[in-house]
Amino acid sequence: MALKCNEDWQSSKKTVLQRNAYMFNNELMSDVSFTCGESSRIFHAHKYVLATSSAVFYAMFYGNLAQQESTICIEDAEEKSFEEFLRYLYTDDCKIIAENAIGITYLAKKYLIWPLAAKCCKVLEASIKPDNVFVVLEQAVHFDEKELEVKCQVYISDKTKECIISESFCNIGSHTLNALLKRDTLDITEVELFKGVLRWVDSECARQGINIEEDKTARRQVLGDSVYEIRFLAMSQEDFAKYVSTTGVLTDTEIVSIFQKLNKLDVVALKWKQEKRQARVVLGFTRFISFEMVSPYMLLGRYFHHCDTLITLNVNKVVLFHGVRLLGSHDGANYTVEFTIKNETVSGTFTSQQDANRMWGYDVMFPKPIALLQNENFTLKAKIQRMSSYYGRNIKSSVKVDDIVLQANCGDTTSDVFYKIYLSKL
Repeated sequence: MALKCNEDWQSSKKTVLQRNAYMFNNELMSDVSFTCGESSRIFHAHKYVLATSSAVFYAMFYGNLAQQESTICIEDAEEKSFEEFLRYLYTDDCKIIAENAIGITYLAKKYLIWPLAAKCCKVLEASIKPDNVFVVLEQAVHFDEKELEVKCQVYISDKTKECIISESFCNIGSHTLNALLKRDTLDITEVELFKGVLRWVDSECARQGINIEEDKTARRQVLGDSVYEIRFLAMSQEDFAKYVSTTGVLTDTEIVSIFQKLNKLDVVALKWKQEKRQARVVLGFTRFISFEMVSPYMLLGRYFHHCDTLITLNVNKVVLFHGVRLLGSHDGANYTVEFTIKNETVSGTFTSQQDANRMWGYDVMFPKPIALLQNENFTLKAKIQRMSSYYGRNIKSSVKVDDIVLQANCGDTTSDVFYKIYLSKL
């Protein structure tokens, strides 16, 4: 319900924020109002407040084609989400929970309120669980929130089975299913993944009013080309015979060909991949051209001294960052380190030890991987308690492992203490 005017209300409000908050959904001096969809509830507002918060509202109220209506219906908004959205414009704060975050994100994007959109993404990220991760993922794709999308993908990779057996999995779009089946890193057997896909297919048939008992080709038609992303060749013959061959997902010719391939016969032009999906593998990107290190004797009896050191890099595709290996000394010294990337920090005390290549150093790892977007510049900063250490020379400007290319973007690449960068594919 809109507030009424109290006499001399200004005297009790000591700050601009308090006075603005008092005007939230208040008829006092209101010069515009809103309704949402089919709801009859009226929200009272003030053009000045809205226009100073949003370029879209400014154009609506003060642009060349300014709207003259005193009541505006926001057809694509739900009233509870709109209420919190409006509250934010007056108070810089609102109640964002998992249930309304998607609706508020939509409004924040529509009216170009980027800080509010970022707050919503944080709430959505924190709320991810098996029974909503696909909903959040599809909204992240819709809103072009790349980091949130990657975090959903990471969650699905790590908890694939729990996500697949959730009820919400059966409600995902066909494009989301296809993208999932293209993934190489999933923590689930292929036969269990197929069982989940079959549940999705049957739910989609039901939504479309198709009777799978009457139409034996329905499952294949609904699954479409996504069938070629299922790795039947990674199954055992027993599982393929028991769980796949009688479902109608494959034609008789395809079933025979796959059986032949599973029996190690040469079959030409099969469209299915044979490689098994696997859990995430962390790759070490070694930045030195050779493993030669500058010895203390080459530095006049002293190690390289450092306190703060940083490098800026980028990668050619979306990857996950796990941590770094920093160079240390040969005497097993302890290093107190504060390491930062993308406003995420990890700190602790680490002991220098030899690795398999007899290099002295220590790993600084994050408890959870951090998403790095394609061609995104990111800075690695290590704040190290002032202490002696080896350092490397002849550093590569770019390093390639598999199809991931790590590129030095700026800074001095002649010597530093960042020995390895630990990344994994999404």
